[in-house]
Parts: sequence; structure tokens; C-alpha cells
Amino acid sequence: MWIWLGGIGLLFVLLIVAVLISNVHVHFTFRKHKNDDYANINVRLLYGIVRMNYEIPSIVFRNMKEGFLVKTEQSMNHSRGETQGSERVNKRKVKKWAKDVKVMLRATDALKLWLKQTLTHVHMTGLSWTTHIGIGDAPYTAVLIGWVWSIKSIIIGYLTYQIRFDQTPVLQVMPVWSDEMEFRTELDGRIKIRMTALCVAGITLLTRVLQVEGGWRMWFRLLQQQRDRRKHKLKGQHSKSHV
Repeated sequence: MWIWLGGIGLLFVLLIVAVLISNVHVHFTFRKHKNDDYANINVRLLYGIVRMNYEIPSIVFRNMKEGFLVKTEQSMNHSRGETQGSERVNKRKVKKWAKDVKVMLRATDALKLWLKQTLTHVHMTGLSWTTHIGIGDAPYTAVLIGWVWSIKSIIIGYLTYQIRFDQTPVLQVMPVWSDEMEFRTELDGRIKIRMTALCVAGITLLTRVLQVEGGWRMWFRLLQQQRDRRKHKLKGQHSKSHV
């Protein structure tokens, strides 16, 4: 009997170790060509047993007041069907996000430091960013190419101080020598982080929240508001589907 119990215990320990040393893989893609936009985020964890796919097939700009209408599709390999929805991103929404960030900063001790320390465990295993651009005039197109190179270099340079790059990023800026304006860009990247680092980050975040008086209450209220808005949104979408 003790041998069986010892074997089960050993198997359980090995299972926990296997989970902790596994990596969470994220593959993201963004493409834009004129008015066509597409984004996709694919997440794999537990050695690919769990897969989540978040797709944005359409990003439509309405006007300055209404902002952007973002259509989304979300799916998981262990659930049935897909969850479709839409999100309106406007000035009001951005202000709400900024307000939520301020609440999180007040409710957490050194939240920026925690985020910086967590990002040091993120590995960029591959990054490719290609852009084709032209504005119908050769001299101005050449100047614009230089600006785009500078912007990309600044962004990648900043990222190298935040996360670890396992491979050199592949950056391309291709001029389009035509009489019409042309802009096409595609960003493809892969990152990974060990499950152990995520667990440590979660425990550290909880500790920092508890160090602030009333911090957990602010976080709970914020999460509750997010949950209520999501339920209200899903209820509205369900009602529309039956109209």
C-alpha cells in the first residue's frame, strides 16, 4: 500500500514539476493594407494541450466621436464553437482605461517595478516586421523611408531593454516607386515565458497588493466592474442574435 501511495505521490510531484518548467508560447500577427486590418494572437500552454486563439478580423474607423469598431473572434481547443463580439474604442474608452490604470497603480506597491521585473523573463524567439510604403513622389518617399527606419529602430531598441531577444529581429522597409500612395505593413512575432516565472509574478503581485492598505478592495472592485461590463455586453449580443 505504501508503495502505491509513494508512486502516486512521486507521479504528482513529477506532474507539478513538468507544469512549472513548461513554457507559455504566444504568436501574434498584425497586417495592414490600406483599409484592411487583421490581427491574431495565439496562445499555447501546458505543452500545447491548452490552446487559445484571439482574432481581430476587422478594425473599422467610424469617425472622431465613435472611434474604432473592433470585431473579435475567440476560441479555445477544449471548448465548443467560437465567441464573437465587437468592441468600440473611442475617447471615452481610452479615458476609462487610463482611469483603471491609475487605480491599479494606487492599489499596488511599486506596480511599475513589478511589471519591469516580469518582462525580464519574457523571451522574444522571433520577430519580423516588413513595411512597404510610397507616397507617389520619389524624393519624399526616400525621406519617409528614413523616418520609418528610425521609428522601427527606436521601438526595437526600447524593447531590447525590456525583454530578451533570442534572435535578431528581421526589419524591412521597402519603397514603392509608383504614382499612387501605398502603405502595407506586416508584423509577426513569437514570445515565450516559463510557467514558473508566471507563478512567481502572480505571487509577487498579490504580495504587493496586500502591502497597500485597501489595495485588494480596489482590485476586487475593478475586477467586478470588468466582469459586470462583460456580462452586460454578452447579454446585449445574445439579445441581438435572437432579434
